[in-house]
Amino acid sequence: MADWELIDDLLLAAHKHAASDLVIRTDDRVRMRINGSVVTISPDKVTEPDRELVIKMISHLIRDVPDTSDIESIKSKDFHYSLENVAHFRIHVMRTNNNFGIVARIIPKKIPGFDELRLPPVIREISSHRNGLILMAGATGSGKSTTLAAILDHIIEHRPVHIVTLEDPIEYRYSTTRKGTVCQRELGLDVMSYSQGLNDAMREAPDIIVAGEVRDRETIQLALQASETGHLVMATVHSTTAIGTMQRVMSAFNLNEQDAIRERLSENLRAIVVQKLIPKKDGKGRIVVLEVMIRNSVIKHFILDPDRWREIPKAMEEGSVLYGSQSFDQHLQQLVESDQVEYEEALANASYPEDFAMRLGRE
Repeated sequence: MADWELIDDLLLAAHKHAASDLVIRTDDRVRMRINGSVVTISPDKVTEPDRELVIKMISHLIRDVPDTSDIESIKSKDFHYSLENVAHFRIHVMRTNNNFGIVARIIPKKIPGFDELRLPPVIREISSHRNGLILMAGATGSGKSTTLAAILDHIIEHRPVHIVTLEDPIEYRYSTTRKGTVCQRELGLDVMSYSQGLNDAMREAPDIIVAGEVRDRETIQLALQASETGHLVMATVHSTTAIGTMQRVMSAFNLNEQDAIRERLSENLRAIVVQKLIPKKDGKGRIVVLEVMIRNSVIKHFILDPDRWREIPKAMEEGSVLYGSQSFDQHLQQLVESDQVEYEEALANASYPEDFAMRLGRE
């Protein structure tokens, strides 16, 4: 192709090697993250790009993004990029040491299904809710966006619904030939902020609103309000446990507001799903580990009393048969016992390592 550049070759190579990320920095070796580990590309294959070449790569990637003609003025920028019939990419451009870097997250064109992701049956049940608030949590790179996409894809396949998503930037694309439809709005391109997008969504006849990342008081308030008015609201949170997710939400509010927020959460929260990706025992990729908190009468009671939040992990484990809930350590134990994950890897990712060792008789 006439407009094909070196960066396209690198993105294509990352996709072919099943990398999750491509990392490029001025005067540094090109690297890819494969199965969670950073792999350095030999300079014999790809030379270290100088400043001029990195700027040329950015110019190529950003050529269709509005208001980005002056690359030297960019401090950081997020946008999406596509290689036709290959994959989509979430691109992050950054200044580093007064030079430039590029981090590209590979987004497959095909949205994986529940079985492919090895998600438990409770995720299918969570996706059947008609109203309330569902929080998807995990660290950066934990796969929560992929799980959320799988949930939305499942919903529009089986239900005639209108879903409005707020994304920064848009990642997965959804089929337009399903029972339901997804209206995707990108921050900075279609809407200026999450709060504006949430206000707009209330006038866009949605059944489901995907609120993006909730990180401040205003967006949390708007997400709660939408869940209280008969909509199903899904949002992401950067936290690593179910309790940590609730703490992150509460920290956005003053102490004199927190009782009221706990009351609203106890009524409207449907589930918190937190996930990690850890290496499989056979070395062939990574496997998802989930903590799933389902709001039931016991959990509702605990939410209202922060002094009893420490009891929530045990309640999740005790509700596994009836509700499908589970703690991280409970799921890790299952993966070790089924010979899918090394014990040492599971121990390193356990929420309570000493208790986890005792579970498996390794004190």
